[in-house]
Amino acid sequence: QCRPGLRARLMDGLGRRAGIDLQVTADPADVAAFARAVGADPAAGTLPLTYPVAWLTRPEVVALVASLAADRPMALPVHEVQTIETLAPVGPDARLDLSVAATRTDADRITVEVVAQDADRRPCLRMTGILRLFDPARPAG
Repeated sequence: QCRPGLRARLMDGLGRRAGIDLQVTADPADVAAFARAVGADPAAGTLPLTYPVAWLTRPEVVALVASLAADRPMALPVHEVQTIETLAPVGPDARLDLSVAATRTDADRITVEVVAQDADRRPCLRMTGILRLFDPARPAG
């Protein structure tokens, strides 16, 4: 039973997981533009710390998240929190293999975990993001 003013949400997909593997390359021009936008040095020769978040907008990742939010088709996944751990420097134009795993952790959240490996299969970064499913048509509460 919920306290007055709170609403319980039922969902079928709690704990459901999905994953994909894909290759990405950080285009040097995109990296430089991103660096300028976040106040980092565009000539640093490495990816800005938060650049990997851009990979979450890839169509394959968007489809993965959408599949876990199928019960909330009008909800928008909004970044609630993220952590990025750089294990080795990654330069622009590096080809990386990404392993992306997503889990529907509750009615309103999807956790996305990413591990990137370089051409020698060495992990070079890890990222975890929590996406909150925000439905602008649904009243808060």
